[in-house]
Amino acid sequence: MTQQGLLLQDRVVLVTGAGSGIGRAAALHCASLGAKVLAADLNRCAADETASLAVKQSLQTGGTPQCQAVAVDVANENSVEAMLSVLVESFGRLDCALNAAGIEGERGRIHEGNIDNFDNVMRVNLRGVYLCMRAEVKQMLKQQQPQPQQREQQLGGETMTAAHEAECAPIDYLNYSIVNMSSSAGQGGMPEFACYSASKHAIIGLTRSAAQEYARDGIRFNALCPSTTDTPMVGRFTDRWPEWQARQNASFPVGRIGTAEELAQLVGFLFSTQCTMMTGTTLTVDGALSA
Repeated sequence: MTQQGLLLQDRVVLVTGAGSGIGRAAALHCASLGAKVLAADLNRCAADETASLAVKQSLQTGGTPQCQAVAVDVANENSVEAMLSVLVESFGRLDCALNAAGIEGERGRIHEGNIDNFDNVMRVNLRGVYLCMRAEVKQMLKQQQPQPQQREQQLGGETMTAAHEAECAPIDYLNYSIVNMSSSAGQGGMPEFACYSASKHAIIGLTRSAAQEYARDGIRFNALCPSTTDTPMVGRFTDRWPEWQARQNASFPVGRIGTAEELAQLVGFLFSTQCTMMTGTTLTVDGALSA
């Protein structure tokens, strides 16, 4: 096996929204790098298909298939907790998570919109990410080594406990990683999709706050902000609003939209030990659109 294949060897990875698009591509890529993957999606059949593809991919490359599927409603607290229970029962721990489940909502200017659309987008995109983050962090903290027993130590005339020493020491022995899927719409406006844009802005706020809160627990948080990417969601845009999508595609300096596989490679990197100082970051992936 090559070094590339060992990048996520034996790491346990959870992916929501794994039934299609960037979530599926990320689940398959992480599995190809040696990870044990739980593919979660509201559509259980789609999640099963992702798991089957990962198993087939592993067999073709001589690896050991380690991908399972589970159904989850990310906006439902009980469903998210059940997903984590399946993960721990299946693989024993959690090392990395990609929170990619999301919806685009309806198109329309704010004064034309309805509150049901706003609530639905926020329920899935924002509440869903928050509930998943909360459950993931709880599991990661359970896996931490117990804190040292408190003992007093004299340092320059000041008393410091061992627990305080540990709190002040740099964290370099853990590498938990959580990646939240935001969007270029979370870094600027998205006319006629204000609810979607607002939800993606909020995900960046959650990510940055969590990165500061849990840095000393060895848990890294980063947000991916892709622009238009070739996924089923974008396919729905193209089918419903072809003129809107054509206008978006024509604006890319690189002359094309991104692919789910390109985003998946970034996820694999963020999960790896190659970027242990990278936390609280928003990674813009837009082909120079915002340059």
